[in-house]
Amino acid sequence: AAESANQLKDQFLATLSHELRTPLNAILGYACMLRTDSIAAEKRQRAIEVIERNAVAQNRLIEDLLDMSRITTGKVRLDATTIPVISVVREALEGVKPAADAKRISLDLDFDPFAGSVMADTTRLQQVFWNLVTNAVKFTPEGGRVAVSLRRTATNVEIVVSDSGQGISPIFLPFVFEPFRQGESRFDRAHGGLGLGLAITKQLVELHGGTIRASSPGVGMGATFTVTLPCVSEGHAAVD
Repeated sequence: AAESANQLKDQFLATLSHELRTPLNAILGYACMLRTDSIAAEKRQRAIEVIERNAVAQNRLIEDLLDMSRITTGKVRLDATTIPVISVVREALEGVKPAADAKRISLDLDFDPFAGSVMADTTRLQQVFWNLVTNAVKFTPEGGRVAVSLRRTATNVEIVVSDSGQGISPIFLPFVFEPFRQGESRFDRAHGGLGLGLAITKQLVELHGGTIRASSPGVGMGATFTVTLPCVSEGHAAVD
């Protein structure tokens, strides 16, 4: 177990170094070209866009690291209020839609308008659904499909995010929510990231008193993530 943990740590540090250096190289390279006027005037706007995009990517990596640190040290504090869960899901989807459109991925939505409310921190719950749908789009090839459904059960709200993407192998599925674990560990893997997104998502869901589970028929057959959150009763909502 100690050897395995040590190997995971070494792999994570190597991946972290690679993931932080990649956008930094692009930022430094284009900044240097702009400073020395070695880039054509008509290409300067494109250079600025590349710098901005890579800065945003690097900022997200750092935010993931900080979030994981806050969670593991118990420093995450939720500003919970009674909110309609449908509005939170829709807000998260708005942020992901441009990426889906760029890959011609259809977003199929099936929302129960009477799903009700949950007691949650709006920003953190949006982060949960943004992470799940972003992951689905990221691992789904062009022209694929991502479906998001929302329904009410007896005492819970259930949100399901499924995709037609690359799926999850049976070997990796039990570890999908563990921090620093990734289905691909090579630097030339098709998708970047630190392997923290799903670990953070799980922790945030549990901080809201909910559960999350993952399923997949196998590699190349898509994946499904199901979030279950406790409903706020009508009486509770009226008091709030």
